[in-house]
Amino acid sequence: MSKIPINKNVDIIAQFADQAFDQKDIQTLKSIAEDSLEKFNSPEYSKLDRAILVYHGATSYANYISLVHNGVMQYSEESNNESDFEFCIYLYRKSLDFFRAFRENNDSWNKADAIEKQYYSNYLQMLYVNYANDLNQCGRLLQSISQLQHGVASHFSMAVGNMAAKLITYGQYDYDIGHSHIFFKEAHHLLLEALEGDLHEDARLIFLRQKEWLEKYFPEDFLEEPYSLKDISLGETNEEKNYRMWCLENTFFLNTLNDAFYYPLVAHDCIHLPEIVTDIQTGYKFHGLFNQLKQEYVSARFMIYDGLHNRGEHYSDKDVLMYNTLDYPIYGLSIEMVKCAFRSLYSLFDRIAFFINDYFELGIKERDVSYKSIWEGRKGGKGGYEYSLDLKKAMTGTDTYNLPLIGLYWLFKDVGKKEIKHDYLEPAIKQISDIRHSLEHRYFKLHDSLFVPHEEPALSDTLAKSVKIDVFKSTCMQLLRYSREAIILLVLAVHREEQLRNEQRDANRLVAHMYLDKFEDTWKQIF
Repeated sequence: MSKIPINKNVDIIAQFADQAFDQKDIQTLKSIAEDSLEKFNSPEYSKLDRAILVYHGATSYANYISLVHNGVMQYSEESNNESDFEFCIYLYRKSLDFFRAFRENNDSWNKADAIEKQYYSNYLQMLYVNYANDLNQCGRLLQSISQLQHGVASHFSMAVGNMAAKLITYGQYDYDIGHSHIFFKEAHHLLLEALEGDLHEDARLIFLRQKEWLEKYFPEDFLEEPYSLKDISLGETNEEKNYRMWCLENTFFLNTLNDAFYYPLVAHDCIHLPEIVTDIQTGYKFHGLFNQLKQEYVSARFMIYDGLHNRGEHYSDKDVLMYNTLDYPIYGLSIEMVKCAFRSLYSLFDRIAFFINDYFELGIKERDVSYKSIWEGRKGGKGGYEYSLDLKKAMTGTDTYNLPLIGLYWLFKDVGKKEIKHDYLEPAIKQISDIRHSLEHRYFKLHDSLFVPHEEPALSDTLAKSVKIDVFKSTCMQLLRYSREAIILLVLAVHREEQLRNEQRDANRLVAHMYLDKFEDTWKQIF
């Protein structure tokens, strides 16, 4: 008998987890999840052991949620199980961190044999699928799709089938019918592939029902006809082409298709607000605010790209006297552009909250609006007051259910540094938050990757928040993803709300259309 490549205790825990789920033993499932966080610090476990151990903890807790809550999240004051979903997501994220640590550590990866690497691959694929499903339940549609890309690329049948399911959901919430049809076609193609693979019978039945749903509502020739995403030019200059390719490959375009496709035809920021029905006195304020959100995002996106890629000197930095502090500091216009972009991206979340407060008529006073306050239902403390609308109750009501809005709520938990029992819900957010605080209020210092901190306090810069450039770069990229996700979820949430309002509107009430012309690119300048 060949030796298993993981600690025998981890293998025993896996067997207990399967047995507990089969027997619907919710207490054991819960204990396995809670114990996994205490066990992984033990020196007896390798990096791969820890990754798999916490994976079993996360999966056990997901099974606990399915048995206790039927997999449904509850938000009311009388019955609220958000903390259960938070803990489950946290465990999946910790497991992912351990898998990355195992893969990125040259010693552990180079010493791993073929069986260990196969364990790594198999468990990682299952983790991505399970994590994606939990994210989808929380409305994080874009993140859910992102987590499945690895499994789809390797033709893992469960990932392929789940990707199809997520694209169907995405297409149902997208206001752009052309985009929705492309998602449905791609989903049908993926379901055909998944159903030919190795699947558990329960999963096969679910995917088969989704395939039948598509075939019920769309003609066969429509589903089988290839969609056209032909190549187009990415720009007139090499600089523009390189920038647009960077955006495309990193999924940075404000275009829902970019979440699933990386063709040049997708390389533009076409998303905007859907049709909104308002009183005639309201005017175009929502479209004006959304214009500004888009402009700030795309400008910050370019400043980050340009600042990280343009490493030459700039004439504005000439004859600016500075001293070499011997710790490989980085100064110059390029890096200051990236810092400004970082701050600008963070401000988008409060601006989105400002939009939500007005559009959903929450009744929060302007000075009290923030991406945290819009979910609270009331203003606490001295001079507190009840909001006109409790947004959390509204977005989860039977007749007002709004999955993209729920996704915004869960995204803001990450960005807002939501604390849970063991850590932050998103462990990586501490780095982003600390950088933001230092940029806004303290002293932030970037260093070349060669920088080794001085051990002697007298030689170190104790005032500074010191960060290496490669860490700052990855942090900026993550903040760009958060910002893009927030903007797109806002659009989908508005579209869903407009559908709900239309269903409740008096059918005899006259609604007149008002046409908005395109703001030409040549106007985007100071005249």
